Amino acid sequence: MPFLLLLLVFLMFFPYLIVPVMIFLGIGFLFLLPYVLIFNSFYNVITIPWQILKIAADKRIRKNHSLEHATVNVLEQRYGRNLRIGGLAYANGFSLSGPDMPSPYEVMDAAREGHFRMTRGETGLAIHPRCGTSIAAANFLFSLVFILVLLSYKHLSLLNLIFAFLVANLLAKPFGTTLQKYFTTYPDVKDIEILDIYGKPATFGFPFEIIVNPNRTYFIRTISGNGNRWFFL
Repeated sequence: MPFLLLLLVFLMFFPYLIVPVMIFLGIGFLFLLPYVLIFNSFYNVITIPWQILKIAADKRIRKNHSLEHATVNVLEQRYGRNLRIGGLAYANGFSLSGPDMPSPYEVMDAAREGHFRMTRGETGLAIHPRCGTSIAAANFLFSLVFILVLLSYKHLSLLNLIFAFLVANLLAKPFGTTLQKYFTTYPDVKDIEILDIYGKPATFGFPFEIIVNPNRTYFIRTISGNGNRWFFL
């Protein structure tokens, strides 16, 4: 931080040095880029499978992940378009957030509809094409192909990067869907009960709620049970 501040002050007094400094930083970035890619690729190949296996080992998270997807799928069917909504699944429920989030009553109604439809056999609601699992699958495939190409040709080139990128994007969707279906979701949610929904106001530390484009966040709490009781707001 002191170095950056000193650099900023120096450039304010000597603005004509901005161009050579930018050239120097650009050359440094290009020099370090291959090493960053190599490190990031090995990191992804090791950590992403471990994260997937951790989710796969906890059936409660997988069921709530299915309910999270079903809720978003129902909402998008109602609105007739993709919504800017992201989610996370936990052992005791799931959270949804994003600028396109509707009211908590509509979210709760969509969660219950998704739960009901899955218990009636619509297991496809548990899969969502823009799930983080698919993004992780794309990152894993790119990293894996990149490492294999690097080990095979023992040098890094733009052609190698393009090849790894194309292969990863070609296989990401079917691979991500497979991971969702068999590892990160579990559509048999008959024993799950939806209890309640909690909202987090978009105050960002201010004493009033931000009205312009609020990024709403909700947590839908669930519990494992007999599947016969319903809890309403």
